Amino acid sequence: MKLAICSRTDRPAAIAAASDAARRLRERGQEVVEVTLGSPALAREVAGAQMVCVFGGDGTMLRAARQIAPLGVPLLGVNLGRLGFLTGTSVDELDGTTGEVLAGRYECEDRTLVEAVVTRAGREIHRTLALNDVVVARGEQVRAIHVDVRIDGEPFTVYWADGIIVATATGSTAYAMSVGGPLMLPTARDMVIVPIAPHLSFGNAVVLDPDQQVALDVLDEPARISLDGQEEHDLAAGDHVEIRRSDLVARFVRTATMRPFLRLLRQKILKEGDHAQ
Repeated sequence: MKLAICSRTDRPAAIAAASDAARRLRERGQEVVEVTLGSPALAREVAGAQMVCVFGGDGTMLRAARQIAPLGVPLLGVNLGRLGFLTGTSVDELDGTTGEVLAGRYECEDRTLVEAVVTRAGREIHRTLALNDVVVARGEQVRAIHVDVRIDGEPFTVYWADGIIVATATGSTAYAMSVGGPLMLPTARDMVIVPIAPHLSFGNAVVLDPDQQVALDVLDEPARISLDGQEEHDLAAGDHVEIRRSDLVARFVRTATMRPFLRLLRQKILKEGDHAQ
């Protein structure tokens, strides 16, 4: 099995941990290639790998999912601190986890990606993937904005709010949850619309079928669009944002010894089980 060991160039601790893991895997006779996120040669470097071990936290996994999903290679998130929602193992657990993978005792969990396309005056200006969410929100001025929402081309409502979140099931435990959105199992293919601080507007979250499309028309400016909280662009009044489920998926490696999602959720929300038996 060929393994790719991946980290970011701006995280010295992750680079050191990744290099150490690569050394140990080579000592076990594995073919290993070390790569960095954002490398212009990433596709060529990862070619032929059966798995990419990503060292960092949830933010690094979000970047990795967007860059590596088009390559179709499964991801194993290796957290350097507390276990996050997207990372499946830790540095201390890595030898055991990779041992299970090399023995074939693993499966791949498909996570939905969404594609957001921004057009201005009929011309496409941005096209981006997101694993967690697409957010259209107010710009620098502290005031609500109007966003006209359509679902499958049909008018839904005009929100007057700080912003609108369109999240995947994976992203339901991120920004969407913090503003009262529903929790969804990460393997679900549905999307959810959650308004941020709506004023005199429909305030409930709306769960969509997997193949439904959302269109957001920005009626005020300044406004911004954010993809996974990592890529942002300014929006002008009249800009049109279309969001749909991508044909691509992010594939996450899972083994039997990894913490199930519901246990992880309970530990995080209830502070390591303060209210659980």
